[in-house]
Amino acid sequence: MAEVQEQDASSSNRIDDDDGFDSLPDSLVLLIFNSVCDVKTLIRCRAVSKRFNSLVPHCDSLFLKIDCIISSDSDSDSDSDSGPNSHLFNFFKSTVKSFFYFISSILLKSKLQKSPAQILRQFYRIQRLQIEFPTKDFEIERVVKWRAEFGDALRNCVILSFEKIRNSDGREVMEVDGVDFGFVTGMKARMLWMMGALMTASARHHVMAEVVEEHLEMKNLVLRDRGGNGVVVMEENGLEDFRRSRMCGGGEAAGRLQMRTRIPSTTVRMKCWPLLEIRQGLYMEDATLVVVRPTGNASMDQSTDVEKEDADLALSAFEDDDVYTDAVAALLTKGKRCQFEINSF
Repeated sequence: MAEVQEQDASSSNRIDDDDGFDSLPDSLVLLIFNSVCDVKTLIRCRAVSKRFNSLVPHCDSLFLKIDCIISSDSDSDSDSDSGPNSHLFNFFKSTVKSFFYFISSILLKSKLQKSPAQILRQFYRIQRLQIEFPTKDFEIERVVKWRAEFGDALRNCVILSFEKIRNSDGREVMEVDGVDFGFVTGMKARMLWMMGALMTASARHHVMAEVVEEHLEMKNLVLRDRGGNGVVVMEENGLEDFRRSRMCGGGEAAGRLQMRTRIPSTTVRMKCWPLLEIRQGLYMEDATLVVVRPTGNASMDQSTDVEKEDADLALSAFEDDDVYTDAVAALLTKGKRCQFEINSF
């Protein structure tokens, strides 16, 4: 009887000492790791045990948050131009400067900072990857919502800009700071924030070239800023197009010494409305919708088919946000469409 009790006690102690994860199959542990998805957390998990260390590199769904961007606070741009074009000049200058700060933080890395490609080399089977950049890539991102899709080069970009969202009683629901919107009503300013958004998108696309080349199983890549204003997307066929171009040594991806992907010649279609009713009692001031597509894929023809393609593209761009989607739908029914072409840059 005493022997039986001793055996029961010893078996009980063994059960208590067992790690619960040891009883789980590898496939289930990987499912848990994929649910975690945060790259920094997963890298820390590798130090927990030999088993974790061997399984973490096989995660296929990852999220990487980039924290460090060189600040422009040290610059003392206290120009106090009072001429009629000073707002335009300062706006353009801050946009271009922010672009170079964004790129220099990636290309001129300190010894303590690793690039996304270096960090992600610890993972072998990435299929879905999201990367979050700091919000202040471009000051222009504070005033627009945009989504750009890339393959080897830009495939399309949808941009929605507005001054503020308010109720019918005049009370503000959402307002964006930092820009003189009385000035933004002009075409020059619209061109500036549109070009700024395209430059930001092309810079993010270029920075991720090495990651796309090295992870051949990747099927979806999403690059966004912390504020959720700008998103770059590469779907499976776009990723394959990019790799194929690199293998052939041609296309937009050939210039490794460039600081961003070259934007091809594009056709731009724009609609504006001064006070847009999004839904009953909710208004968007100074609303502008822009659809950008490579000229070869976006004919200058005014046919219904082209308008429908643009409408479908614009409506799908912000489908995760009901307010923006409603604003796009409302803008598509308002006013005339302005259309022009931009040369490659």
